[in-house]
Amino acid sequence: MDRVAAMLALLGLIVILLLIFLALFSVAPFFSFCLFFLVYILWYFIANEASGIHHAQEFENRFWTVFAVLLASACTFVNDSPLYMGDTHPGWGLLLVLVLGYAVHMWDRIMHRKAMSRRSTGLRRGASAAQSLVKLSAMVEDPLEKIGLAMANIDQLLVPSTINNLINTKFILRNEREIITVFEEAQPKTLNYLISHVKLALVFYKIKDHRNFRGQHRTELIELLAVDRVSVLTIHSRVLLLRALQLMKLPANPRAEHWVRNIILSTHQDELSELKTMTDSKGDYFCMNKLIYDDIRSETVRQDILSHFKKEAAVQQAHMDMGTRRALLRMQKGWRKILSDVDDTLTSSGGSYPAGIDKRYAKKVVYPGVIALYRELDLPLTSPEECPRNTGNLVFLSARPHLYKDFSEKHNFAKFQKLRQREGIDGRGGLHTTPSLLAGDLTSGREFIMSNDFEPLARKKFDNFRRFVSIYPEYRHVFVCDNGQGDVRAGELMHDQYPKLLDGLFVHVVQDVHKTFGFDAERWRRKGLLHKTCFFRTYPDAALFAATQRPPYIKMRGLMRVCQDACVDFNLITSSNQWASESQQRDRRIELNQSLCRCNKVLESHGGVDTVPLLDSPRKWEDGEKVRTSYGIGVIKAFDPTWDLYEVELDWRPLDVQVKEYEEQEVKKQEAAETRGTLRALGSKIADRNQMLQTVVEEEDESNHLSPTASFDASKKSSKQSLTDQMGRLTPAPSDENLAVLPPTPECSGHEFVFDAGLFDRKATQSPQPTLDETTGTSALLEEASDTKAGSSAPPPIVGGGETAPKTNALQRGKFVAKLQGKDITKYTPPSLPKMPKEEKRSKFSFWDTDSVKGTVDKGADKPKAKYSPGERVTTPYGIGVVVEHRQKAQIVVVDMTGPWVARAYLQEHIVKREGAGFLGTILGRFSSSQTSPKRRLTIATSANEIVAGTPIFSPFGEGTVTRPLPLPSIPSPASSTATPKAITKQATRPDTLAIKLTSWTLRDGRHPTLYCSAESAVKWRHKQYASTPGHNRDSSVFSLIGSLVSGTVESLKKIRVPREIEAPIKVPTLKFERYYKDGAAVTTAYGDGTVRAFRESDGFYIVSLSFGTAFLREDSMSYRLARGCVEGYPVMTTWGSGVLQSVNPTTGVHTVTVPSFGGVCYLQPDQILRPLKAAVGEDVSTRFGEGKVFRYRLGDNKYEIRLAWGGNAMLYCNAETFDRIDDRLEDKGGFGVGWVLNFFYNREEGKEEGPHRSRSNSFTASALSETQSVVSLRSSVR
Repeated sequence: MDRVAAMLALLGLIVILLLIFLALFSVAPFFSFCLFFLVYILWYFIANEASGIHHAQEFENRFWTVFAVLLASACTFVNDSPLYMGDTHPGWGLLLVLVLGYAVHMWDRIMHRKAMSRRSTGLRRGASAAQSLVKLSAMVEDPLEKIGLAMANIDQLLVPSTINNLINTKFILRNEREIITVFEEAQPKTLNYLISHVKLALVFYKIKDHRNFRGQHRTELIELLAVDRVSVLTIHSRVLLLRALQLMKLPANPRAEHWVRNIILSTHQDELSELKTMTDSKGDYFCMNKLIYDDIRSETVRQDILSHFKKEAAVQQAHMDMGTRRALLRMQKGWRKILSDVDDTLTSSGGSYPAGIDKRYAKKVVYPGVIALYRELDLPLTSPEECPRNTGNLVFLSARPHLYKDFSEKHNFAKFQKLRQREGIDGRGGLHTTPSLLAGDLTSGREFIMSNDFEPLARKKFDNFRRFVSIYPEYRHVFVCDNGQGDVRAGELMHDQYPKLLDGLFVHVVQDVHKTFGFDAERWRRKGLLHKTCFFRTYPDAALFAATQRPPYIKMRGLMRVCQDACVDFNLITSSNQWASESQQRDRRIELNQSLCRCNKVLESHGGVDTVPLLDSPRKWEDGEKVRTSYGIGVIKAFDPTWDLYEVELDWRPLDVQVKEYEEQEVKKQEAAETRGTLRALGSKIADRNQMLQTVVEEEDESNHLSPTASFDASKKSSKQSLTDQMGRLTPAPSDENLAVLPPTPECSGHEFVFDAGLFDRKATQSPQPTLDETTGTSALLEEASDTKAGSSAPPPIVGGGETAPKTNALQRGKFVAKLQGKDITKYTPPSLPKMPKEEKRSKFSFWDTDSVKGTVDKGADKPKAKYSPGERVTTPYGIGVVVEHRQKAQIVVVDMTGPWVARAYLQEHIVKREGAGFLGTILGRFSSSQTSPKRRLTIATSANEIVAGTPIFSPFGEGTVTRPLPLPSIPSPASSTATPKAITKQATRPDTLAIKLTSWTLRDGRHPTLYCSAESAVKWRHKQYASTPGHNRDSSVFSLIGSLVSGTVESLKKIRVPREIEAPIKVPTLKFERYYKDGAAVTTAYGDGTVRAFRESDGFYIVSLSFGTAFLREDSMSYRLARGCVEGYPVMTTWGSGVLQSVNPTTGVHTVTVPSFGGVCYLQPDQILRPLKAAVGEDVSTRFGEGKVFRYRLGDNKYEIRLAWGGNAMLYCNAETFDRIDDRLEDKGGFGVGWVLNFFYNREEGKEEGPHRSRSNSFTASALSETQSVVSLRSSVR
């Protein structure tokens, strides 16, 4: 489905939905308004995934519950609803609303539980680590059992957590404390085992932060794992911990981002690289890119993590530069990321819009060899292994937009999981790793659909790549894409921004290269991108490019494995019957065989590497079977399965002889059938007479007792023997050693056969008017076919025999042998004499071409074409030519071909077209050609003759020099008024093009390409004159003027449709550094705190003023300055009072602080923030004596005055360790104000909590505060 059909279908769908809504609105307006309002709310909820309602799983669960209640209420209690029951059965309606709301609530809880309980498919431990954990299984059975029992008590299936926490508060708190104790007391190995085998995300989700004092169990558990004991966790356990935090949703707790920051910053060098790659290889969309750029909202936390990535990458590179022992270990890995597109690169889109345009394969077919290329690119050159050990190095950049959660990504991950399970040679069939996925967005997709512009898609992929590079600065990257949409433009943007990090660009050609969006060969050559770009049609060709680079990307054995896997993948497509037609399968097999042939030549030149056998073609026609070919009727003699070549004995006898022989054979067959019928009838009569004394003698028939295969062979031998008997009267065909057969080209090119068109020229002098009885022309053609040049090329393939055989025998037999491809052979049809068309009068309007009025004028009557005059230019399937002679009786046109190759062709009338065929083209062509000014022709010819060999030409394709100028024209004699046919032929075959060697282009073998152009174009390019319209004479005629206007308008429209930045020559921009820190930003350097004063774009240095002078520093040498000991989202003490530090802008150093006491917002510098606090004035806190509100903070003695909620004027004087801040966790808000009702109907007597418990809440804040003993006093005053 193309773009027009897709847009029409979308428009039709919108119209249908609009009509349905209008029809419903006319019947039930109030109900329709309610539905429209609810649909709008649902759309707003899904479209705004970053809003606050998505910050926690509990919030989403409550939204779906309320939405279901509102929908059920609208259906049951709106007056014009079809389900209205407010008047008749209000009780049943209320019950329906409650049941539906509770059902949706439970369904959402089950979905959340299922998502959090799902294990990552891509995370796999090493063999040694897995074996060591197996030994611990007996030691950790008791802790696992305790955690499982406690989770079963907390997670009630039918009771929501909010209600369960209200009615069983003490019981829930005791079980949560038991889980925390198990993790706290576990040994390091036991702790890693527990994290690997416990549903950690579900544990985080079910353990809550309660409002009562010491009830922040979720915060305490996560801080235990992410801060206190993170040093004993393995890389695998840290990855699971990060995944659990992502599933819990980081905004659910203000400190979650800092936990992530602490986990990543505590990991260094190669372990950090392993942590990132394992996070990306989990097989879901919770990747490192989402964690850094989507889940983390704080810009300061994000910058801290990215700066840590850069510093560790610099340390890794220093090890490589110094050649340390660690560098030897690093060389065992490839350290290369393979980025790839999905549609038309990994799998074929089948031409389905908007996925892609490639129709060479069926939809969803995996291209042969693509998976093997990914694997070999990931395999280091120094490793002896065939499969890479490292994981997560395959990333897909998809243009498909990201939808709500993982709605669009999960389909791709399901596809990747199936590809992982594919079978192949030595276990190499499927993907070697679980890939990651970077999806597009709705904005770029909408712009592409509406405007058909690929630039937004390219920009989005480049943005994803820029994010990816910032996460993996220690890796180099390879981009595999196609040229159907904006991938090539995205690859150019990648090279412009990161030229040293982009190793190569592999472009899968799914359309002509000159149609590629954003591709300009000259511009790419100036940028240095062209030499690292490979345009390929098959993946063995891409592997060949990668293996022959210096230094190579893959090993030669890797090239062999890619070729082997490509053959396996091709056979897998065949076995699964995923071909649209036999011709599609045949074309792709030939294309792949040609690629394998090129790879085998390189493999042969490198000793020690085996070549790959080519794919065999299935045989369709058996030996001795009669078939019809493009060159007549023949009989199959042999078959070459490698190149799908059939050796066919062609019957080139006169057609009337063939028809006569066929009629005789049909008569004999009919007589034989009648004879057998008579004998069968006679036998049945005799059998009826002698039923009692019947003796049956059966003739031995192999087909009665042989196997099906043997029976088929027997029947084939029988048919072949009968065919030999029928042909016994003819002289046998010449032997194989006397055949003039043209094999496939040695270079394995796309040309199947070649022939010399000059044979037709020599035949023209022998028989100017061939007839059906004439056979000398055929034998002469075949006799001279042995002189065919192997280098010439012109379709269709034609071969002949009879090089050394006697001419007289060839004339008598009329049987010749040729080798043809299977596509040129069809089922046998009996020969028949052609029906000659009757002569009819020619139309008065001679400019009406036969093809232009076909189907509208004189339908059903094939009128003979108008006679072609000698010297007239025509177009044929083999190129442009000049008419020499038109044999109307035989419907043959003799044409001298012009252009790159010179030959004389004898063609049928229906394949010859006049230049500009059609109504408008005929009018414009005839009038413009007949009225072109002779003076202009003479001027062009004179200027073209001045261009000699070596003349510099400035063409739009690059600079070059003339290597083949026009030959000097012969001056005709004034006495000769008419030209002879020989003179016309010589003048017509004279080449009218010049050959220009483009010196600005250099091919891989060091040669320069050759450009062929007309004399007029060469004259324009010589003087740098580029005309926008063809050179018509403005004074010639009104038709010439119309032609100029039409062509000029078309060219203008083309220029409008092509983006200006792509069409116009783009200058290579000078490299400028991107500025991050603004003037006046407070920064921290190795020499102390300072302030940015200026920035130099030329070299990327910042001018920073320090306390003792001025420093010139790069961005990597400094960082933003944060107030000492302060954390975003937590209270601070400023010069303007206490408040909450909401955010910090790292580019300016401005701290945004909100003051709860009067609701103000302050924008402060780091020096204006004094210290962190446990709680700000006006915030709610929880103490041993109940909840209260901070009334005052005394900076002198570090004491808080808290007004308790139950005591009126009761005041509590304490330090920071004796209370908890309520707003620093996801609190449990209670049961919507009906907790007392639940406690009344259901309550359980629980024992008091035993033993003191240490609070881990705000440990880093508490450490900065005083450790003085808390002073508690209660006082009340009566006023």
